[in-house]
Amino acid sequence: MKRLEIEQKEMSQKFLAFNILQGGFQKEDAEKLITQEMVNHIEKDTKSSSTRLLSFLALINSYVPGSHLLKLVCEDFIKEEEWPTDEGKPSLEMVIKPFEDLIVIFSEEEQEDRCVRLAHPVIADACLKRFTEHKLTRSDIALDFLNSVVKGKESNYGQICKKIFITRVETGQGKELKGKEQFSTLILDIMHESGNNNNQCIHLLEMAANLFSTDPYYPQTLARFYYIKVKEDNKYEKAEKWAEEAINRDPNNSRIRDTLGQVLKNQLLSETKNPSSDFEKCLAIAQSATDAFKKEEKAAENDPEDNTTFNYSGLLGFLQVCKIMNDTMFAKSYVRHKHLNYISGLRGDVESRYDFFEWYLAFSRPSFEKEDPDYIHRDVENCYKKYFKQTRPTDKTTLNEKKMKSFGGLLHFLKSDTNVLKEHQRALKHPQSDNETQTVLYILANIVLSQSGEQCEQAEELQARLQKLWLREMQDRSPEFYLLIILLFWPDEAQPGITNPPNLEKCVQYMGQSYERKYRKCLRRRYLVPLFFFGKGTGLQRLVHALKLDQIDLELLTEGHGHADVECLQRINGEVKNQEVFAVRDGQQIPVTPHNPSSVCKPGQVSFYLGFTIRGPVAYNIRYEENLTLQRSHVNRVI
Repeated sequence: MKRLEIEQKEMSQKFLAFNILQGGFQKEDAEKLITQEMVNHIEKDTKSSSTRLLSFLALINSYVPGSHLLKLVCEDFIKEEEWPTDEGKPSLEMVIKPFEDLIVIFSEEEQEDRCVRLAHPVIADACLKRFTEHKLTRSDIALDFLNSVVKGKESNYGQICKKIFITRVETGQGKELKGKEQFSTLILDIMHESGNNNNQCIHLLEMAANLFSTDPYYPQTLARFYYIKVKEDNKYEKAEKWAEEAINRDPNNSRIRDTLGQVLKNQLLSETKNPSSDFEKCLAIAQSATDAFKKEEKAAENDPEDNTTFNYSGLLGFLQVCKIMNDTMFAKSYVRHKHLNYISGLRGDVESRYDFFEWYLAFSRPSFEKEDPDYIHRDVENCYKKYFKQTRPTDKTTLNEKKMKSFGGLLHFLKSDTNVLKEHQRALKHPQSDNETQTVLYILANIVLSQSGEQCEQAEELQARLQKLWLREMQDRSPEFYLLIILLFWPDEAQPGITNPPNLEKCVQYMGQSYERKYRKCLRRRYLVPLFFFGKGTGLQRLVHALKLDQIDLELLTEGHGHADVECLQRINGEVKNQEVFAVRDGQQIPVTPHNPSSVCKPGQVSFYLGFTIRGPVAYNIRYEENLTLQRSHVNRVI
C-alpha cells in the first residue's frame, strides 16, 4: 500500500532505503541504483572532489553503518579543489549533483551542523564495488580518507577510524559464536582484494598509527598483522617493535601487553620447528616471552573493572611457552642436563597457574550459552603433565592425583569418571578433624561419589564434621566451605531437624563476603555455573548435579514460564521484598540471588527452584504464588 501511495506521487525513485527494504535488502537492487551516468562520471573524474567524496561516504557507511560526515567538513574538502571558473566556487549540493539520488543531507537532534551520508549501507557496499571495478581500491580510498579528511583533525575521527581499521567482528551467530576475526573487516577485504598483498595493509595501518600517535591499538594491530600474515624472515623483529610501541603508548593495559607475549611465543614456536635451530636462541626467546606474560599478569591484576572480564591470557600464554620449551628440551637430548635447572625452576609457576584455571573453569564460563574453548583445558592440562609426570605413573594418573587435591579438581570427576575418584578415595579418608582444607575436600569427594550411586559416608556424619568446624567461628574462610554448609544444612521439611544447625542467613552473608575477597575480581562478568540443584531425595541424594538435568530441564529453569515443572527438583517457598528474593524456612529468611532479575517485578509470595554457585544460592524459575492461586480460582469458577 505504501509503495502504491509513493508511486502515485511519482516519487518512488527518491525513496531508496524504502525500495531496498521492500526488496529484502538485495545487493542487486542497490547496484541498479547506480546509473550509467554515475558510472561515466566516476570513470571520467576519478580525482574530482565529487567522486572522492562519494568514495569516502561509501567507505565509512559500508564499514560503519549509520556514520556520517559533517556538511561543513564536506564543504571544506571541496574548497581545496581548484575550479576553472571565476564565478565563485560551487556549493556542496552542486558538487554532489551527479550522485544526489544516493546521498542524504540531514540534521540530528543534538547537533547544529547538518550531516551527510549515503541513503543505505547496502548502497555504500554497491558504490565500493563500482569503485573497485574502476581500479580504485579500498586501500586507495582509505589512504585518501586519512590524508584528506582525518589528518589534522584526528580527535574528530578517533571512534570511526577505530571501527574501520581496528574493530574485529564476532564469527558465527547466537550460540554458535566462535570468537573474533583476525582483523577488521576492511583489512580482511583489502587482503582479499589485493590477492594477499601485505604491503597495502601495512602502509595503511602505519599511516593510521602515525596519525593517531597516542593510540596503542594501531601499533598493536600492526604487530599482530606482522606475526600472523607476513611471511618474510624478519617479521618477528618488526612485530616485536610495534608491540613495544603499543606498550609504550599504554603500559598499564594488560591486553596491549599480551601482544608482545604472543609475538614472542609464536617466534619460539617457529624456531623450535626448525631442525637446525639453536637451543640457546630458543631459551632466550622463551625467557623474554615468559617475562612478557608475567608483566601482563601483573597489569591484569590492576586493570579497571569496567565492562571487561578478567584477562587470563598472560597466565595461559605462560603455560603454553613452558610446554613448548619442555618439548624442545627433551627433543634435543644433548642439552637436557645443561638446562634441566631451567625447566625445574618453572614447576612452581606452572602449578600456580594450573591451580588458577582449575577453579576458574570449574566455577564459571563466558555466558549461559557459551562454553570456554576446548584448547584452554587441553593446553593447561598438557603443560601440567609435562612438568609433573613422574617416572612410573601415566599422564592421566598424574593429572588425576592433582585433581584430588582441589575443590575444582574434584568437581571435574562429575564430568569424567567417578571410578577414578573411587580408586583414589583412600587418599582423602579420615581427614584430621581440625584441618578445614582436608575436611572440605573429603566432604565434596563423598558428594561427588553419591552422584553416581557409589558408596559414601552418610550425610549425618558429614554434617557433624562440618558443624564442628563451623562452631570454631574462624575468619577469612573460603567460599567452598560455606557452599558445603549450605548444601548439607539447607532445611528440608521431609527430613528431621538438626540440633543447633548453622545460621544460614549468616552463612550466605559470609559466603558472599568470602567470594568478593577471593574470586570476584577474576570471575567478574562471567556466568557462574550452578554446581548443584536442590532435589527431592534425602541425604546426599537431594543434591542434583547440573549434568543430571537434560537440555529441556535446563531451559525450563532458566527461560521457562512460572508454571514450568522440573520433575527431579524441589520447589522452595520464598518471598520478594524490596526487589530482593528470600527463601523462607524454619523462621529464617535466607537471601538468594535471582537467576533472572527481570522476573522479580513486585513484592509477594513466590516459589522457585534452588541452585548453588560458588557465590551462593540462586533462585531459578521464580513463580508468584498469588498469581497461580488467582488463576486456579478463575478456572474453578469457569468449571
